[in-house]
Amino acid sequence: MKEYLKAQSKTNEIIVGNAISADELDRFSKSDFRWADNRNKSFQHRSVKKGEIYQFEFGKNYIPEMSYEHRGLVIGVKQKFLYVLPIFSYDPHKHTDVYHPVDFPTSKSDMFLLKSNDFSFISHDSLLKLNDIRTVSINRILYQQSGRIDPSSDTYREIESLVLRKFFPSFFHDYENNKKTLASLNEQVLSLTEDKTKLESEIKKLKSERDSMHNKLKSITNI
Repeated sequence: MKEYLKAQSKTNEIIVGNAISADELDRFSKSDFRWADNRNKSFQHRSVKKGEIYQFEFGKNYIPEMSYEHRGLVIGVKQKFLYVLPIFSYDPHKHTDVYHPVDFPTSKSDMFLLKSNDFSFISHDSLLKLNDIRTVSINRILYQQSGRIDPSSDTYREIESLVLRKFFPSFFHDYENNKKTLASLNEQVLSLTEDKTKLESEIKKLKSERDSMHNKLKSITNI
């Protein structure tokens, strides 16, 4: 109880001192209420798949972690755990460096620009936070958005690739090298297979010529 009162006192202190905006006060109050209201509830019974978009309650976190209620792209599912990339509003004046495969393909930014005319689940241009992958409970889902990013699409594959590159650079480097090595070996196998086919065809031709010559010689001998 002592620690609880201490925490409440500190919270009240920053509120009274206007150290927090009215908007954030509203958002973290909702976050606290949701946590208190749902902490002991059973897990949601729903099928969640990669590429789907949900509204999540991320809770109170430290900057620059994503906090409170935001959309999120599911990039992995493990039982009741979801692996999520947060989505938030794009402000071109504030976010001057973003990545987009067409508009900004050379950017190394951790923010992937999602244009509203390309995705049905956003009403305005938004950003996908590539460097803030979250492991969250399925109970953090508030509701599902209508759109999704097809896991078989080039966009989704690029997102996964960028996430791997940012979170696991050594693994990604080895993975890319192994892919190149495998591609090279496959080309060699294909080339050797073609050479084998040509040699087999040549051998077959030579055998046919040999048999023909043998038959001619046999015919001459029998005269």
